[in-house]
Amino acid sequence: MVAKRPLMCLKECLRQTAHARKIRLTDLSLMGNEEVLTYKDIVLRRTDLDILEGPCYLNDQTIGFYFTYLSSLFTSQDVLLSPPSVSFWLANYQDVESAKDFVKPLKLSGKELEVFTVTIMMILVDTNTFAHHDSMEGVNNFHAMKLYEAVKGFMGSDAEASSLTSSSSMNLSKKCHTLQQMNGYDCGLYISITFASKYKGKDDNWFSAVEEHVDASLEMKMRNEVISLIEDLRVES
Repeated sequence: MVAKRPLMCLKECLRQTAHARKIRLTDLSLMGNEEVLTYKDIVLRRTDLDILEGPCYLNDQTIGFYFTYLSSLFTSQDVLLSPPSVSFWLANYQDVESAKDFVKPLKLSGKELEVFTVTIMMILVDTNTFAHHDSMEGVNNFHAMKLYEAVKGFMGSDAEASSLTSSSSMNLSKKCHTLQQMNGYDCGLYISITFASKYKGKDDNWFSAVEEHVDASLEMKMRNEVISLIEDLRVES
């Protein structure tokens, strides 16, 4: 069973950081559920910021925004970050011909790294590897494998399936570090943290980057980091 951390820690963290952005958040709170930011093809509303501020699951819109932002930081066209809506469709399509048309613009066979959101699933084409990072002790393994089976036929060559989780029933190598959430609702947050580590890491090795940059301290910081990013982009727009 996943241990539950008292919400007071989260509330105290939010209280301490709220003063720094008090004026901007007050302005946004007057907007009701109006549009807060349009970033590329993602529209964020006030309710999306409410989700980031409180102890709630991150919605697909928020994760999609952050993935889109991180994608803009990569100059290489060899990396694909698939937002939740695309991952869900790929895992559940019924018609193969429609799937071919849907997948074609993604250019899967031409990528070196492809990241899909389940908790977080990735295919490293250059090492012919399928990997799944799960922050809830392997709860999402079934869904990750379902998505893998759905996309591997579009890869040009099959990736080797290996589940890389932090389940106590598995023997893990040091390279396969997956931080475990403590409250049961931060899966979307850990998706964002895990992939952000790839961008922040100087090492090209995904697993080394995760091990170096992902730790429990990010659990409290990440929500505020994304809120600040939204606010900064809003000011710039």
